Amino acid sequence: MRQASNPFASSEACFNIGPKERQKRLIIGIAGITVGVIAFALMRAAIAPWWANLALLPIFFAGATGVIQWRKKTCVAFARRGVRNLDSGIEAIEDEAERQALNERAARITLESFAFSALATVLAIFLSLIG
Repeated sequence: MRQASNPFASSEACFNIGPKERQKRLIIGIAGITVGVIAFALMRAAIAPWWANLALLPIFFAGATGVIQWRKKTCVAFARRGVRNLDSGIEAIEDEAERQALNERAARITLESFAFSALATVLAIFLSLIG
C-alpha cells in the first residue's frame, strides 16, 4: 500500500471549503444526479437509441463531483487556484504543502467522479439494451 506523499493529503484538517460552500456543492450534486436519472427515464420513455445515454456522462459527472466535494470538504476549482473559502471569503493558501495536498485530493475527487459517472452511464446503457 502506498503512503501519502504529503502528511496533509489524508488529513481531515486539510480542506478548502466551509459549511456554506459544502452545502452549495451538495445541492448541486444531488440536483445533477437527479437530472441524470430523470433524463435517463425520459430517454427510456422515448425509446432513444442506446448511444443517446452517453449524454448522461457529463450530467452524472457534475452531480458526482458536487457530492464528493461536499463529502471531502474540498473544492476542485479552489484547489487548482490555490485558494480556500471557509465561509468568510476567498483567501490564498500560502502553505505549499497544504496546496499540494489539496491538489492531490482534487485529482482524486476528479478520478472518483469520473469513475462514478462512467459506471452510471454504463448502467444506463445496459438497462437500455435489456429493456
